[in-house]
Amino acid sequence: MPRLVGPAERELTPVQRAILDFVLDYTRVSGYPPSYLEIGDAVNLKTSSAVSYQIGVLEMMGYLSRQPGRPRSIVVTALNRWDPPPASAGDHDHDVACVPLVGRIAAGGPILAFEDIEENLPLPRSLVGHGDLVALRVRGDSMIGAGIYHGDVVVIRKQCRVEIGENAAAMIKDEVTGDLEATVKEYRVYNGHKWLMPHNPAYPPIPGDNAWIIGKVKAVLRGGL
Repeated sequence: MPRLVGPAERELTPVQRAILDFVLDYTRVSGYPPSYLEIGDAVNLKTSSAVSYQIGVLEMMGYLSRQPGRPRSIVVTALNRWDPPPASAGDHDHDVACVPLVGRIAAGGPILAFEDIEENLPLPRSLVGHGDLVALRVRGDSMIGAGIYHGDVVVIRKQCRVEIGENAAAMIKDEVTGDLEATVKEYRVYNGHKWLMPHNPAYPPIPGDNAWIIGKVKAVLRGGL
């Protein structure tokens, strides 16, 4: 296994390494970071204070960042500190995805998603995976329970279907203007009908029978860029 060292060349403990691995894997699969309880269960830390201590050490060493007072806000920030054998430039290209940032996506009342490329983001494939990827800025707070906040950037893998319970980007039509709008919600099916579910009790579910899925949320970049 490659050795991971911090700014002061301090080698990580097995628990600290396991925390980083778990946060990366969980975020890649779920599209948002794990909770402290989930981290503790994964690495066999029995108390929340023990998890908090290890997270604080990793943050101080520069491997993680988090936003105080916000749940599920842990982000791995030092992937380049892994010390694997030297790779060729071609190998490096396969490890990094160039993801276009294209406008905004709603996480509240849906808003129009503009398809203008603001910039291209080099992101590790260990975080975002493979496929046709696009990054979108979030506006609104309807998904805070899923760890997606106003100002975050979500990375979407374009696909027309997702599994029930996955967070997805979907296109809907505004009933008043007829404009096509994009939103990110959890995909659910109840009594044969599709629904786009918020993770904030202040927002109602959105009927999804006439919506169509444009992609699956693969990662959340905390606080935007």
